[in-house]
Amino acid sequence: MMEKREIKYTSQYEILSFDTDYLGMAHLSGLMNYLQDAARLHSIKEGFSVFDLFKKGVTWVVSRYHLKINRYPALSEKIFVRTWASDKYGYYALREFEVADEKQEPILVAASSWMIIDLQNRRPIKIENLFPDELVLRERVLEDDFPQLPVVETLDYKATFRVLFEDLDYNRHVNNVVYSRWAVEGMPQEILFSSRPTELEINYRSEAFYGDEIEVITQKPGNIDDFWIQQIYNLKTGKEVARLRARWKRYEQFNHEKIKK
Repeated sequence: MMEKREIKYTSQYEILSFDTDYLGMAHLSGLMNYLQDAARLHSIKEGFSVFDLFKKGVTWVVSRYHLKINRYPALSEKIFVRTWASDKYGYYALREFEVADEKQEPILVAASSWMIIDLQNRRPIKIENLFPDELVLRERVLEDDFPQLPVVETLDYKATFRVLFEDLDYNRHVNNVVYSRWAVEGMPQEILFSSRPTELEINYRSEAFYGDEIEVITQKPGNIDDFWIQQIYNLKTGKEVARLRARWKRYEQFNHEKIKK
């Protein structure tokens, strides 16, 4: 008897010390790693993981992410990540995420868009014949059609980074979570030590590889409720590798749980 396919897949995680900041709260990149791992486990279970696609000469890459964060979990807290495929059309497959705590209170929701690319020419291919219809549940956590994100018009801050060996994933290019880390590190110090992102949108526009030099340019918002606008460039190739916008709010505005000893 064939095993019933699991349209919504749930993984449990514990917030570990290396995923937390100086206050003992989860990093944004840590939370995104849990999302990525839940998607990985689901795709492996259903036979459409990166490892499965590699056998066909193709692989998954992320095109867009949109996260809305209710709060940041604390060290040792247990979280539950639920994920499912929510649509597919043309070159894109959509995946949703819901993250909750042990009381089933919401921590964050996220929507993402993925493409399948040919490993030889790095070009996207249509997804219809490679993605099973029976796994698609047309239920969205964010009604986002992923419009084009704005560009930086006024340069307020600039930071540069080098792509490290540890930044690479199974596709041998920079892992999608690293882009969020660069964006955070590109923020001014006074924001980093007083605030956290409450909403983040990322448009991944091109790949980056080991040794590339990366520049993050940032435009501050006109008022506190507006978006911070960022673009990330590969200085080696001159290409824009990502475009982002985010809302940040102060630590005390989040309803944090106490750190468990």
